[in-house]
Amino acid sequence: MDRDEVELAAAVDSRHADARAAFNARNIEAYRDLFSEDLRYERTDGKVIDKSQLMRDVQAQFRRVNRADSSFVRHDLVVDDGNVSETLIQHAVVEASAFRFVRRTWSLERRGRYTWALEDGQWRIIQVTVADEHVRSSWKLVF
Repeated sequence: MDRDEVELAAAVDSRHADARAAFNARNIEAYRDLFSEDLRYERTDGKVIDKSQLMRDVQAQFRRVNRADSSFVRHDLVVDDGNVSETLIQHAVVEASAFRFVRRTWSLERRGRYTWALEDGQWRIIQVTVADEHVRSSWKLVF
């Protein structure tokens, strides 16, 4: 990567840190700020949703969980026409409790293409294409 690409990667990494903090704290307002109003989010089934639908989905998830954590590994980064696109493998673990003694944990691995644009001085995600997603679930009794 050249110097400009390194700087852009660092700027996007800073926004990833914001995303992780918002996700882990289940802070929907901070999480919402990461996405453009014109977001185009394509799921693995080909269905495309907008920012409003994504935030409704995320808000519902946040209401049900007790703990969340996420991380990612970047496989590539491309700068094109002022936008930054990257392919990531995202890992997330989400935990919810029911009846105080049953705990369910979901582990997610998602591979996707994320495109960022500079809007009002902030890098925001304008497009997501999820290539594949694997979710595992487990139950545990807690006494």
